[in-house]
Amino acid sequence: MHFYMLTGLKAGPRVIGRLVELIPEKDRDRPLSEGRFTPREVVAHLADWEPILRERVRVAVETPGAAIAAYDEGQMAIDHKYAESNIGEQSRLFQDERVKTVAYLESLTQEQLGHTVVHPERGRMTTEDLIGMLIGHDMYHVEQLVAYL
Repeated sequence: MHFYMLTGLKAGPRVIGRLVELIPEKDRDRPLSEGRFTPREVVAHLADWEPILRERVRVAVETPGAAIAAYDEGQMAIDHKYAESNIGEQSRLFQDERVKTVAYLESLTQEQLGHTVVHPERGRMTTEDLIGMLIGHDMYHVEQLVAYL
């Protein structure tokens, strides 16, 4: 696995945490546009999704070719009450979950990085594709949070 993939994954929660600290309290519950998460919801979403994304990698590694489930992110936000979450606690949870993800990824062999799963919306994805998706997911939300600054 490329060195910068792990570096990027390790940095994601720290960057998110720093950005949230810079966002004024009055803006933490304000969406930028209809249908977008607020900063509070972004952090809860990231903490909630980290184990799901790690599990997808585990499935690819341990059960190559298996299908993985799609989830409704909006419904999860409602069901898990993202809007009522404690942003500091969720930020720490995201960091803790990412540490687990990185530790797992560091244990993988080059061969395992080529194992695949079938995503119902994106088709066949390798373990390495899923890792890239994690980094891209972080950056999507980093860009969203930067807009508040």
